[in-house]
Amino acid sequence: MTHLRLASAVSALALVACEGDPSVRPAPDAGFADAPPVDGAPVSCATSGVRRALDLRYATAPGVAANAQSLDVYQPLRPEACGPTPIMVWIHGGGWAVGDKANQIAVKVPWATGLGFLFVSVNYRLSPPPPSRLADLAPGRVMYPTHNDDVSAAIAYVRARAAEYNADASRVVIMGHSAGAGIASQVGANARFAPAAGPLRCVVTLDTEACEVAPSAMDTGSQGVLYQNAFGSDPAVWREASALTHVRAGLAPFFVVTRGAPGRVAMSRRFVSALDAAGVRAQLVVASGLDHEGVNDAIGTAADGVITPALESFLVGCR
Repeated sequence: MTHLRLASAVSALALVACEGDPSVRPAPDAGFADAPPVDGAPVSCATSGVRRALDLRYATAPGVAANAQSLDVYQPLRPEACGPTPIMVWIHGGGWAVGDKANQIAVKVPWATGLGFLFVSVNYRLSPPPPSRLADLAPGRVMYPTHNDDVSAAIAYVRARAAEYNADASRVVIMGHSAGAGIASQVGANARFAPAAGPLRCVVTLDTEACEVAPSAMDTGSQGVLYQNAFGSDPAVWREASALTHVRAGLAPFFVVTRGAPGRVAMSRRFVSALDAAGVRAQLVVASGLDHEGVNDAIGTAADGVITPALESFLVGCR
């Protein structure tokens, strides 16, 4: 351990120039070494632009709005000689009840595509906004495992169409923040999601407490309402929905970021220690100087010296 929407949708493709943004951390090698010369001319594999395909419907569930099961694709433009790119799937947070694939990716898109990744941002069906009391939880609401099933279906959709974006379906990294990190940890660890999601290269989780559901679900305050809104009241489900329950040999490497109260940090340490004991490559970063949103905001920024440099080094082994 090291510390430190299934129907195809048609969407307009837009070419966006890669402009210099001082807030984005520069990629030292643009993600890959240059390709061998073609007809004697050097071939640079630096990303020269980004093509967007927005609001693609990866699944169709009765009565579900199209946007809830949609994704956005950001394709790095590079010469064909550079070969297909790996894929990074981004899962937004929001307590399993709010959030959107377009949120907080302005820096992540140029950062990830600059590293040579096809960047995919995913929406998934959301639970309703949590009420103030457990007694007022909505019956028949969206709950676990729906969020994870949707993300798994989105990954399968992207894999099936990877060649359209000059991407490699066998090299998929998933990354999420907060509730999105909880989803990522489950999709990465729980075998029930593997048939749809397929094998992963790496999993990146940014500041979540959902690798163990029970401690939060048993909280008598707003935290308990938030978690039972998303996971219900059955302790057996809480255990099944906890990534820690499913740690075993053969999982993809994990990069785990945590911060905050000692109990929160200790939970991430237990998860990473379990991965390590199972022989799974796992890296833990304790971002002590950042708050919850600060962790999300830091990814890919030039000013971040805590998470991004370590994450970039980790991602080298995931490409």
